[in-house]
Amino acid sequence: MADTSQAKAILAQLIQQHTGAVVQPDTLQQVSAGASGRSIMRAAGVLGIHWTSQRADNNSFLPAARGLAAAGLRVPTILAAIALPDDCGACLVEDLGEVDILSLRQAPWAERRAAYEQAFHTLIPFYRQTPDWPLQPPFDAGLYRWEQEYFAEHLIGRHLGGDTAAFLAQPELQAMADWLAGLPRVPVHRDCQSQNIMLKDGQAWLIDFQGMRYGRKEYDLASLLYDPYMKLSKAERDELLQLWQQMDAAPLPADVYAACAMQRLMQALGAFANIGYNQQRSWYLDLIPTGLAALRHAAAHTPAHSPASPAAACILKLLDT
Repeated sequence: MADTSQAKAILAQLIQQHTGAVVQPDTLQQVSAGASGRSIMRAAGVLGIHWTSQRADNNSFLPAARGLAAAGLRVPTILAAIALPDDCGACLVEDLGEVDILSLRQAPWAERRAAYEQAFHTLIPFYRQTPDWPLQPPFDAGLYRWEQEYFAEHLIGRHLGGDTAAFLAQPELQAMADWLAGLPRVPVHRDCQSQNIMLKDGQAWLIDFQGMRYGRKEYDLASLLYDPYMKLSKAERDELLQLWQQMDAAPLPADVYAACAMQRLMQALGAFANIGYNQQRSWYLDLIPTGLAALRHAAAHTPAHSPASPAAACILKLLDT
């Protein structure tokens, strides 16, 4: 995790240089201090972001933000940026406010549906981009397999006290990873969940896209619709799936969507357990029951005889024991 006092000092100086406002480090409003070596703070009408080299994708934020903005995508404008020693950095970005999709989780369905519709308006052109800036390594069989191993280590082993080796030894899981890796790929956000889509002026804006890489857009869609933070009902999720297909003007492969949902939820559940136990952020553990229910739903609704159905059966067996 970033050294908060050092991050505050660096960002206060950068904000003062850019805006002319006199800002004391202790007056910065902390927006987030995530588990990825990034600190985000607010002052003088801008957001300051400080990052370390704790994660390989942190330094990908600036080129992605500039490239997406140049392509006409709705992302925050970069106002200033500096490189720091040890592969760290800091920047100032446009402040999009505090309303994200997650903030609407208690709102009436009509309001939430409208927010998702705006998110789809922003995301669909995203997948048609041809980035000319460096991205993170693409989704391949190794990355899909890593998600399964992450889930096994932290959720099955640490949280459930189960047999991680027995789960991972099932060839059906590797087969699903190999199958997904062999499908055509497009640029994806990689962490397309409710906190990473801001709402401003009636439109949706993307943030935290430093993990952008080539993969399947169904992975992003599943990340959004199966987001454990939001707890969408089956009826709401089905309505949004229909809306997505209408707007994307392309069929949604049910088998690919189900497989991507299982992969994403395994990754998320592994993260909840890892952060909850190893970083002493116990509130992440409260998300596990919702995440497991979503994983069960995705596995149970995997089309029969699809390439992902044997892996779905393995997951259902795990959840039923």
